[in-house]
Amino acid sequence: MNENEFRVYRCRECGNVGFDSVADKGTNSQCSLCSAVILDRPSMIYVSSAKEARRRAGILATMAQTSTSKVSMGIGLRRRVLGIVESLVNMNRLKPVTLEQVLTECVDAGIPRERAKHFLDVLSNENLITHDNESVMSVTL
Repeated sequence: MNENEFRVYRCRECGNVGFDSVADKGTNSQCSLCSAVILDRPSMIYVSSAKEARRRAGILATMAQTSTSKVSMGIGLRRRVLGIVESLVNMNRLKPVTLEQVLTECVDAGIPRERAKHFLDVLSNENLITHDNESVMSVTL
């Protein structure tokens, strides 16, 4: 393994999906969200480029979200929209994401576009996210 390889992971502590550059499989990583130690497991994904790592992390996050979607149906739209924003920002390495990305994810999760916009405004008014017409950034709680 060379130093240009990336480990794609799902944190066992907080469920965050991310990726990190590693020199070899024996090297520990830290979760980008909760700083838990990420150890090598047989199911761990390794790729050779950051672009591929980002793509694989997106797929892994979608799979994780799909498997929990039935549970999250009852937690309320406000909380679901906040979870979508947080997931997208985490996948984007804590950089702002576009409003369109958030709305697309909300629609894919079965939340009507107008309801998602309403709850983004609610979350913004509660200072849980910063939000303008072009980008959304979650605020650390």
